[in-house]
Amino acid sequence: MKRDRKNSANKADRIKGSPRRQGRREFLLKTGGLLAAGAFGAVPLRGWAADPVNIGALYPTTGSMAQIGVGCVAAAKLAVEMVNDAGGIKSLGGAKLNLIISDVQSDTTVTRTETDRLITGNKLSAIHGCFASALTLIASEVAERAKVPLITGSSSDQLNKGRTYTFTPFARASQFARAQLQMSKLVSDTPKVAVIFENTAFGTSTSNGLKELAPSEGVEIVMFEPYSAGFTDASPLINKVKSSGANALFSVSYLNDLILIVRTVKQVGLNIAINGGSGGFVIPDFYKNVGKLAEGLQGVAHWNHDMDANCEKVNTEYKKRTGEFLFEYAGGLVAQTFMIADALERAASTDPQKVREALSTLDVSSGYAAMAPGGKVKFGPDGKNVFGRPVGVQWQDGDLASVFPKEDARKPLMKT
Repeated sequence: MKRDRKNSANKADRIKGSPRRQGRREFLLKTGGLLAAGAFGAVPLRGWAADPVNIGALYPTTGSMAQIGVGCVAAAKLAVEMVNDAGGIKSLGGAKLNLIISDVQSDTTVTRTETDRLITGNKLSAIHGCFASALTLIASEVAERAKVPLITGSSSDQLNKGRTYTFTPFARASQFARAQLQMSKLVSDTPKVAVIFENTAFGTSTSNGLKELAPSEGVEIVMFEPYSAGFTDASPLINKVKSSGANALFSVSYLNDLILIVRTVKQVGLNIAINGGSGGFVIPDFYKNVGKLAEGLQGVAHWNHDMDANCEKVNTEYKKRTGEFLFEYAGGLVAQTFMIADALERAASTDPQKVREALSTLDVSSGYAAMAPGGKVKFGPDGKNVFGRPVGVQWQDGDLASVFPKEDARKPLMKT
């Protein structure tokens, strides 16, 4: 048991990758002056007038999704620091947020185990995580049974069915699909789209949304093809795209798959407009890996760092600490932390069920908690933000610019 406890507490430090990558990940995980404990608990903090409020954080800092997870951990620490520096939770005597992080290792089985350990081993008021739909669906099930509220940037519509402790403040997968279809008309008056998607909850829900909505948006889908997530050869798939007659390609993929797909498109000489959707497309590592091939490519996101002055302010601080811009999942996580803080303030309690009730009545249109496309967050009875919508983005000069819809555009669309 002692060895298990030690292993759990050290999970966040076991970051895989090259020596250079190892150093950056360790820096992001260990800096910030905040507690990054394992799922079994945390060292008590001293010198505060009120007991700290424990917030759980479920993110993959190892495994195939670590690129995103490590950035989310850095954002989580920044957000908690911002709340605490502003006086903490005033209705609780200035209580500070205490972040307890658990590495779910990019694995569904580990996610279930770690979520249960995080909840049973700590007195939590709320949880945020995991961002990947396949992981979040499992974490949400465990949190629902334990009656601990979980707020997440995951886009799966399944999270809004039969759950009362799960809150989704950003756009849903079906909304991403409509935005992508509408953006296809920015490059052609008669879009013919090839849809390729990973065979996961994220890929399936988003692609099905594309297929269902295409006729009403006047878009013809000429190819609809799943692939095994984590594949190593995209040539057969891209050759099918090439022979389909498509003038636009929608790839519903996370980072590594999308990198392979974009490179393969170039290698086979296919000249086609690409909308990478969300997932791996909207994080800095995508551009680092494909470079100029990314320029002009479009995507959709539930959050972008140029949406308003608050987003830009947080982005500036995050960039100072990490050297990278604040990407979708990490930026949304900062907003989620302030939503939790708002709920704690109004609940004047650390009891998770009271925090859940306060989250259910959240209604904000200013401040960091309102950092979402449109600048409003209000949860409906299904835990979904009634104002939630995605923003269309495009890679321009190594950065992601908001370009769609018109009311959310911060830069004009770059023609390619």
